[in-house]
Amino acid sequence: MARRFLPVFAAFCLILAATARWWPGWYWKARTINPVRTGAGLALKNGCLACHAPLEREQHADPGSRWGSVPSFYRGNLMMYAGGPGDVRKIISDGGPAPLAPAAAGAAPGKPPFNMPAFKNRLGSGEIDDLALYVMAADGYLIPDSGPVAQGFSLSRKFGCESCHGIGGSGGTPNPRSFTLAVPGWTGADFSHLVSGRGEFDEWLLDGRSKRMAGNRAASFFLDRANLYMPSFRGALKPGDGDALWAYIQFLREEAKKTR
Repeated sequence: MARRFLPVFAAFCLILAATARWWPGWYWKARTINPVRTGAGLALKNGCLACHAPLEREQHADPGSRWGSVPSFYRGNLMMYAGGPGDVRKIISDGGPAPLAPAAAGAAPGKPPFNMPAFKNRLGSGEIDDLALYVMAADGYLIPDSGPVAQGFSLSRKFGCESCHGIGGSGGTPNPRSFTLAVPGWTGADFSHLVSGRGEFDEWLLDGRSKRMAGNRAASFFLDRANLYMPSFRGALKPGDGDALWAYIQFLREEAKKTR
């Protein structure tokens, strides 16, 4: 009987060997997936970024529309179109602008050239939820208007932190030759493994590497060979900036718990 299963076992081993190069990517993607990251993929897949995140993050003119332009995901102007998370989801689901305000004064008459499509028959309900979370994260829609969290959000955009760590700290930015093949986000389990607390966070922020990782030969090997690396912000930050960034990251982690 063992001989009967030998060809099957051999074929299985060949398949495993042939796909071995993709195992790390599959594992880490499954380990770190989250709604914001999923929504970002949906935005890319469904062409949303062509209008809402054009080159250099400027806005397309949209004569005759409420504000005269197509809203960018990155300009912090979602509040002009949506009164709450439910409105964001409704705009994606049903298309068109939310009926919150008339067209801007002096807007050109007639039908705007850009028209928001309805995605309720194109995406599942869960996909619309994830896409809405991504849109709000990209816009900073749920960030408080003032205080340490708001300051941390501004600093993260100023220094491009989320270009690597992902919108809203969702991670997923490819980083070839690194251990996980991607830059770790702030909201997943990887952050807890790399940052044991506020003191270690400051080490990463100021020196680009924690003392614990610097003293680990295996960790240093992957950190040294990765395409992207954590920069050292010592001398670039002002007093209190570290407090604000820490507050912002903790805020994102608490928000992420609500969507799991």
